[in-house]
Amino acid sequence: MQKLKKFMALVEKTNIFIGKLNVYVLLFAVAVITFEVVMRRLFNLPTNWGHELMTLMFAVQYIFVAGYCHFHRAHVRVDAFYITRSIRTRAFLDLFTSVFFFIFVIAFIYTSWDFYWSSQTMTGGGELFGFRIPGERTFTDWGPPLYPVKFMMVLGALLLFFQHVVWTIRDMHMAITGKEI
Repeated sequence: MQKLKKFMALVEKTNIFIGKLNVYVLLFAVAVITFEVVMRRLFNLPTNWGHELMTLMFAVQYIFVAGYCHFHRAHVRVDAFYITRSIRTRAFLDLFTSVFFFIFVIAFIYTSWDFYWSSQTMTGGGELFGFRIPGERTFTDWGPPLYPVKFMMVLGALLLFFQHVVWTIRDMHMAITGKEI
């Protein structure tokens, strides 16, 4: 039981860390897009990297915080029905819907990996700061590689999966014993 609790704590602490780290990624993305807008509107000197960097950072953040969001159980649910039930009944409902959630997340991990790997193994490549870069790149003159961003989809999906494993363990314990773990 102690090893299980350590695993659960590790997953939750990792998702909390990632969630808090992404606050700074968000602030940096806002600073980048503010810089881009100021340069374009006030000085008529648009950058070729600002909008693209901001888009890539928001893409990473969107999926990377899914585990953090799930830690707080902030995903969409029908609260009109759910909130009126006892905690134990909610655990049973969560266990029932877990089947569908696991199907979704496993399919998401599989397709994300396929999406990433096809991007990683493309022969397009090019150079970035003088280094040869394999894999898919964006179509702009800046042209950063896309596969690191696509790998974040896989990592974010895994974080979401493990967070749901933790919630499933908690829900099973609540459904069986009526007590929180």
